[in-house]
Amino acid sequence: MSNYSVLVQDVVKSYGHTQILKKLCMTVEKGQIYGLLGSSGCGKTTLLNAIVGRKRIESGEIWVLGGKPGDPASGVPGPKVGYMPQEISLTREFTVKDAIFYFGRIYNMKESDIKARYKELLDLLHLPPDDRSLKDCSGGQQRRVSFAVALIHQPKLLILDEPTVGIDPLLREKIWSYLIDITKRENLSVIITTHYIEECRQADKIGLMRDGRLLTEDSPANLLRTFNTDTLEEVFLSLSRQQEAGVLPEKSQAIGSFVESSLHDSAASVPSDWQRYSSTEGLTKQSRGNFGFVNKRRMNAMFDKNLKQFYRNVFAVLFLLLIPVIVMLVTIYSIGLDMKNIPIGIINDEEMSAHCPDFSLNDTVLVDKSHSCHFHNLSCRFLKYHLDHPMIKKVEYDSIDTAIDDVTHGKLYGIMYFAENYSSYLEQRLHDDISASNEVLDLSTIKVRLDMSNQQIGISVKNKLTTLYLDFQKSLFKDCKFAKGFGDLPVQTNYEYGSMDEPYQIFMMPGIVITMTFFFGSMMTSQILITEKLEGVWDRSIIAGATSLELIISHFSFQACIAVIQSLEVIILLYGIYQYEYVGSLFLVYALIYLEGICGMAFGLFVSASCSNISMASNATLGFYLPLIVLSGCIWPLQGMSNALQTFARLLPVAVPIETLIKITKKGLSVDSWQVIPGLATPVIWTVIFVVLSIIFMKRQQ
Repeated sequence: MSNYSVLVQDVVKSYGHTQILKKLCMTVEKGQIYGLLGSSGCGKTTLLNAIVGRKRIESGEIWVLGGKPGDPASGVPGPKVGYMPQEISLTREFTVKDAIFYFGRIYNMKESDIKARYKELLDLLHLPPDDRSLKDCSGGQQRRVSFAVALIHQPKLLILDEPTVGIDPLLREKIWSYLIDITKRENLSVIITTHYIEECRQADKIGLMRDGRLLTEDSPANLLRTFNTDTLEEVFLSLSRQQEAGVLPEKSQAIGSFVESSLHDSAASVPSDWQRYSSTEGLTKQSRGNFGFVNKRRMNAMFDKNLKQFYRNVFAVLFLLLIPVIVMLVTIYSIGLDMKNIPIGIINDEEMSAHCPDFSLNDTVLVDKSHSCHFHNLSCRFLKYHLDHPMIKKVEYDSIDTAIDDVTHGKLYGIMYFAENYSSYLEQRLHDDISASNEVLDLSTIKVRLDMSNQQIGISVKNKLTTLYLDFQKSLFKDCKFAKGFGDLPVQTNYEYGSMDEPYQIFMMPGIVITMTFFFGSMMTSQILITEKLEGVWDRSIIAGATSLELIISHFSFQACIAVIQSLEVIILLYGIYQYEYVGSLFLVYALIYLEGICGMAFGLFVSASCSNISMASNATLGFYLPLIVLSGCIWPLQGMSNALQTFARLLPVAVPIETLIKITKKGLSVDSWQVIPGLATPVIWTVIFVVLSIIFMKRQQ
């Protein structure tokens, strides 16, 4: 086995019910260029991912550089392997130099070694200038940078997936000459896939792969001689026909036997702990390694990557830092404020109403010597001095029927009618007291008819008219010299916390803040992580030696810094600029908002682990957000739900923190109160749950 870089025996891999690799066998010797040829979808990329330890195989054996892929001692994934995937798999915001140095640090190279090696590759591959952004490079230039990343640390095994696509023919020839030279000089093994079949004539050995099986592997010269043809394409065509017919050449059938005998004959030279690992156990150890160790140098490299990726993307900076402010400003100026200019039709049949323009307040209430109160033109007094409110837009009508017709057609939200001699009848009602006739009661009553098709507007108008009439009544009784408080309702109400004059948005704001913080945390994390996975940067970093835990921590730590700024923006805007009332600790308010942001990030991690693309992740996040905000209690109190639904809502990540935020800002409760602890504990508990679920999903996807 010491002569081989890669040994693959009877490997089986399936996705669902579709078998991708079918008892595949393969051998790659040290100091050898191995050309792996096959059409798209035949399983080449899956095989390479299994060789570098990124895919779990269901059965069979894979040995790479003397160890199992995934075993921490094997160095695979890690610095022993240089991997160039078919996609570019580099951060687009990086410059050419950034990309090389990032992976050099992931490989744990010294800075001096990275610089020296970079200088060599700069001349060899004709790399673009240091400071050119990768997104500004052509496709061929990006592939050359990707190739340089695979070579930077001088690995023992080099795996190149379509390395020469889109590259100038002269440069392609130079790359092949370089590969031939380093395989002989450094005893390096190279596995290369390519669409250019004839290009692989320069390889030491080629493997022809079709439908999840390796049809044969041999040197190009031997294959051409065996099949008596001048082109490798003819060899491939002949083998494909024989596979369809169910008859393969004796040599292709013997590959599995050769691999098995190689493993058996060399078993004595293999350490016993290597022999113990089955394919599943090896990957399990890799998973434990991925979540068990953190390397400071790699962490610094990944944090630097995240920072550059952020500040070089102007849209990301504006979105992450300005959108929370915009959402809060929109909420402040659009939700829960008092309504204005609601048209109400006024029909005033009181005989003195024609004199309203010349109306005098002093003439409406007269007290005679016997202390009796006499009323005149009270309709004008009410309309001019008490109904003059920003919510009400008075529209005068001569006919009730015309006004009602306008309500029907949506021009008015209600009408208000004063009967003839309204003032006289109100005076009579006050004088007769409990003996007042039905006629007096009816004609001394202001008739109001409201359009309740929009209940929020209808209820708001009703409450406002009631409040304004009570003020009107109090002013009459005061002018009549009645006892103070005579016109008040016989119910005394005191407000222990808050006040009756607060707009509805004061109630909604804690819910908006908490749910918005959770949503932005989840959306930000899921989009960034899925983008990194789709671009291949995540997998390529892990193949280079980074661990899943390091990648997660690097993203979490960076986004936690962004969450610090976002939470601070909310605090400054609400309690600094707009002077929203708070009684409790502002630091505790900030801590609660920040913890909810971290919880949202954990949910975003879970979404990225369970979704395969950005569209699916966006749908999952938005689909979760709508019921979350409905059940949060910020639109309607939880007490309006059934007991079962209340219990369920309180188990979600936002409902209890919203209640806690209200208690802190309105009641001044501190962290030593038992009512505050659940609100702080809820986002922490959910963060742990989301992280654990994410790890489980990540392991299952391998």
